[in-house]
Amino acid sequence: MVDLKFKEEVNQVNNNINKVCMPLGLHRSFPENNLQLMVQSGAKGSTVNTMQISCLLGQIELEGRRPPLMPSGKSLPCFQPYEPQPRSGGFVTGRFLTGIKPPEFFFHCMAGREGLVDTAVKTSRSGYLQRCVIKHLEGLVVQYDLTVRDSDGSVVQFLYGEDGLDIPKTQFLQPQQFPFIKDNYEVIRKSKCLDEVLAKMDTGATFSHFKAIKKWKAKRERVSPRDGAFLLYSQKKLSKLKSQVENQTLANGREPAILQLLENWRALDESGRMRYLKKTSHCPDPCLALYRPDICFGSVSETFDSIVESYLDQFSVKQEFQTSEITDTDRLRHLLQLKWQRALCDPGEAVGLLAAQSIGEPSTQMTLNTFHFAGRGEMNVTLGIPRLREILMVASSNIKTPMMSIPVLMNKKALKRVKTLRKKITRVLHKVDVIETFRSVEKRSQKSRVFKLAFHFLPPERYQQDKLLTPNEILHFMEQKFFRMLLEAIKKLSAKLAAVNVVDTRKATANDNDRGAGQTGRGRYSGEL
Repeated sequence: MVDLKFKEEVNQVNNNINKVCMPLGLHRSFPENNLQLMVQSGAKGSTVNTMQISCLLGQIELEGRRPPLMPSGKSLPCFQPYEPQPRSGGFVTGRFLTGIKPPEFFFHCMAGREGLVDTAVKTSRSGYLQRCVIKHLEGLVVQYDLTVRDSDGSVVQFLYGEDGLDIPKTQFLQPQQFPFIKDNYEVIRKSKCLDEVLAKMDTGATFSHFKAIKKWKAKRERVSPRDGAFLLYSQKKLSKLKSQVENQTLANGREPAILQLLENWRALDESGRMRYLKKTSHCPDPCLALYRPDICFGSVSETFDSIVESYLDQFSVKQEFQTSEITDTDRLRHLLQLKWQRALCDPGEAVGLLAAQSIGEPSTQMTLNTFHFAGRGEMNVTLGIPRLREILMVASSNIKTPMMSIPVLMNKKALKRVKTLRKKITRVLHKVDVIETFRSVEKRSQKSRVFKLAFHFLPPERYQQDKLLTPNEILHFMEQKFFRMLLEAIKKLSAKLAAVNVVDTRKATANDNDRGAGQTGRGRYSGEL
């Protein structure tokens, strides 16, 4: 707890120094400073490198914490025991431009060693993770009906990526590319054989379906209403029925007016019901759900259709072509829809391998260790390869570091409650001392180890501002829950140790020496359990 508070204060000092030095405090500013030119142009390096060269190295961290103390209470022999200075806790005030001191260099080497070990370990783990993912996904292939199926024929997706598009082919489906297609209409039309496609395929079905969807959306404010026909009927008739019915006694738990309403609804004829059903009709299904995009021309996603329509409404393209049969907007729409159809994923594409490699390649650059959460210093967060292994390989319901992002209303009452909740879930235990002693009873020749645990809690004035706890509540939790959990853990561990055979000792004899000498050549060891 003290360590974390220390880190927060030191990081604040570090940030203030960096704000003063970068970039206003530099001897030469951006255009004349070659290092700044290299970083800001994006050629190589980052702002962290420039800060370490020009400002200071800052706080050195090992596994998300400050460098640990030795049993003597020192972080390094050159410091006093439990020295409160930031430099003894791994804060490096030097910079690479003017050099750093020997203790600071040692701390810096500790962090460098951790990085090397991390790199060496993560290569094997990320490689094995990628192999496991590839072996699981290698059977996923796009079939001739554009569905993505497993090796046993089970459907994983009805359309690859929910729209069937192959991403490398979609570069000309972006809105910024539409003017280029419009300017080169004739060339693209001939190269893509648009006239032959339009002669063989019907474009009316998909166009009328999109028209029906737009008509439905234009009539309704909400895109997906949850109102049913009977609900609409009851909202209109119930109040009138309640005023007419005099007897208000419940029958089978229902009011007489509601029972009368149900009878009236069932007695309605088809034309009477249709009035309410029309008002509560659901939105037509998306075009891709009804018409296969590879055999039905114009079956595109709703997003692409809205982008095309907004572009055609924005620009008047009627002066571009000299047409006779159909309008110019229709011709450009057909060409864009053909570009969409040609961008569909080809049957036989190994999309499972593609997905596995897309996960595996970034995992080689992920870090291996656990990071501390930015806002809450005392909370670890599992990231990188351990988190990937937790999701893909272990798939455990017990997550190591469960985390939840909760949106909060931006008013004083909600923020006050959030602060109260944060205080409730923070910890107050400072440290635990374990004293181990060896005890033997001579009469019974029994030997045992005795462990004495001493729990050190912070004084109440240190945590009462930040945490919603009292010393009595802490002691109550320790007595009621913690010691039970501790005893259960000890019992489990002792059960494991009891399974190991007990080793008996006795004085070696001459026969043992002869037997051992004869068997050393064969690489065997003789002992008695």
